[in-house]
Amino acid sequence: MNVRIEKSQALPDIDREDARRILNQRLGELAAEHDFKYGKVSIRRQKTRWGSCSSQNNISLNQNLLHLTDELIDYVLLHELTHTRVKDHSPNFWNELETVCPDAKEKRRLLKTYSYCLV
Repeated sequence: MNVRIEKSQALPDIDREDARRILNQRLGELAAEHDFKYGKVSIRRQKTRWGSCSSQNNISLNQNLLHLTDELIDYVLLHELTHTRVKDHSPNFWNELETVCPDAKEKRRLLKTYSYCLV
């Protein structure tokens, strides 16, 4: 299902502290479940990306992730956690991601339909 929003419609605001609490909790759960280790977590309102992982394994997450379905939030969190092991988007990265997030390619495709939530 493709979700579209008219430019005249505004997305509801997301409180950064709510996003911090919810996303930190879920990131910790997924990391524990799949034995990932990460550094600091920051919550931002980026305009072009859902998340990122630094070379020191610090993870930055977009507070607008909360506009997504739980399944897509988990995909983004697992994507960034996988970068703590594989720092690029090589075939090795995608293979590793598929071990913790089945159907990652389909979820990646679906995530693109939510690009309107970034701005």
